[in-house]
Amino acid sequence: MELGGEAIMKNNIWESFKDKRVRYGGYASMMTAFVVAILIIINLMVGQFDYKLDLTENKMFSLSQQTLELLDRLDQNITVYVLTETGKENLIFDETLKQYSAHSNKIKVEYKDPVLYPQFATKYDKEGKGISNDSLIVEGENGKFKIIPPSQLFNYSYNSGSYIVESLAVEERVTGAIQYIISEKNPVIYTLKGHDEPSLPYYVKTQLEKENYEIKDLNLLTDKEIPEDADILMIYAPVRDISKEEGAKITEFLENQGRAIILTNVLTNVKEDQMPNLQEVLKKYGLSIRKSMILEMDAKYQFANPLYIIPNLQGHEITDPLKSSGLPVLVAVAQNIETLQVKRDSLEISPLLTSSETSYAKTNFQSEVAEKEEGDIDGPLDIAVAVTDTWYENNEEKITKLVVVGNTEFLNETINAQSAGGNIDFFMNTVNWLVDKEESISIRPKSLLTTRLKINVSQVYIYAGITVVLIPLIIGIIGLTVWLRRRNR
Repeated sequence: MELGGEAIMKNNIWESFKDKRVRYGGYASMMTAFVVAILIIINLMVGQFDYKLDLTENKMFSLSQQTLELLDRLDQNITVYVLTETGKENLIFDETLKQYSAHSNKIKVEYKDPVLYPQFATKYDKEGKGISNDSLIVEGENGKFKIIPPSQLFNYSYNSGSYIVESLAVEERVTGAIQYIISEKNPVIYTLKGHDEPSLPYYVKTQLEKENYEIKDLNLLTDKEIPEDADILMIYAPVRDISKEEGAKITEFLENQGRAIILTNVLTNVKEDQMPNLQEVLKKYGLSIRKSMILEMDAKYQFANPLYIIPNLQGHEITDPLKSSGLPVLVAVAQNIETLQVKRDSLEISPLLTSSETSYAKTNFQSEVAEKEEGDIDGPLDIAVAVTDTWYENNEEKITKLVVVGNTEFLNETINAQSAGGNIDFFMNTVNWLVDKEESISIRPKSLLTTRLKINVSQVYIYAGITVVLIPLIIGIIGLTVWLRRRNR
C-alpha cells in the first residue's frame, strides 16, 4: 500500500506540472531569474566604467555649459581647498567639486582637515577673524584667492520666523571665484543717487557681489564726472529728473563706449513731460519712455490681473538662456519704452520683453475705467529694450551698450519668487551682457525645493475643464456604452 501511495503521489506531482497555471508560473519565474541575472551582469559591467549620468530634474550634479567653457579656457592651475574634518565631508559639495577636476586638469581639489592641519588656513585669514569649517578656499597660481564660507554655498529664504534652505550655490560660487582669480579687473557698477532713488533690494546686491561686481554710489551733483573705473552706470527708479549738467555727463560717458542700465517706474503724480533731461539722454539713443501703464488683455500673458504681465521673451543674448530653460519673467505695472522713428544708423535697437498684440497702455491716469480709451497706445508694447551703438574711429570699432527697462518692481523679492527666479536671471544676464561677460549668463543656484507648477489664468480654466468635466464625461460615456452592450446581449 505504501508503494502504491508513493506511485500515486509521484503521478499527482507529475500531472500538476501539466497544469497551465503551474507551467505559466514556472515560465514567469524563469524569465524573472533571467532578467535579474542580466541586470546583475550589466551592473557589474557598468561598474567598471567611470561614467555617471545626472538624472536629477535640475541637473544638480552637472556643471553648466558656461562653467565648462570657462574651464576650457583656463591658462593657470587652480586649487580648491575644502576645510572639513575627515569622515564629515558633504557629499553634495564633493560630487559637484569632482565635476571640476574631472573636466579640467587645471583644477585640483584637496581636503584639509582643520584638526590635522590647524595652521593651514592661517595664511588666508588676513583679517584674523578665523575661517570656519566646511569653507572652500579657491586659490590660483597667481596668488589670488577667494574664501567661500559654508553659509554662501546655500541660498536661504525667510519664512514663518525661520530660514529655509532654498537652493545649492556651489557651482555659482566656485565658478565666480575662478572668474575673480583669472580676471585682471572686476567690474564696478556706479548707482546714481540724488533723485530720491531707493536702494537696490538686498538679494540683488548680494547676487551682484557673488558674481564679483563691486557696487558704488555716485552723485553727479557733487562729482565732476563719472569715474574712470566705472564699467556700468545704473539709474534705478529715480523719482525726480536729473539736471541738464548730469545729463551732459551721462551722455559723455556713453559716447566714450560707456555701458548703462536705466530702470524707471510708472510715476502717476508727475506731468506729461516727466523727466525731460533723462528723456533727452535716451533720445540720443533712439528711445523714449512713454508716461503710460500697460494692461495685458490676453489671459495667457497675465498673472492674477492685467497689470501683472508675463511678457514675450524676444531673441537676444540676454533672453535666450531664459527661453531655453523655460523660465518666465514677471513684470508688475510696467510702462512702454518707445523706439523713435528718427535715429542714427549706427544704433541697433532690440526689444527684450514685449506685451501681446491685445495689450494696450493707458495714458490718462485720471481715467476711472480700465477699458481702452481714445489716446491709449495699441500693443504689442516694449517693456525692456537693448541698444548697441557701433561706430569706428581710426579703423577701430567702438561700442556703447544701453538697456532700458520700464519697470523696477520685477526685482521685488516676492515677485521674483513668483517667476521662479526668472526675474533676477533676466537682470543678471543684462548686467553681464553690458560688460561682455556672456560666459556668466544664467549660471544660477540649483533649487533644493519641490518644483511648483506655475500656470496662468487660461491654463487654470483649461486644466479644470479637463479634470472636472472632460475626463468624467469620457468615463461616463465608456461606462454607458458597456452597460448598453451587456444589456442587449
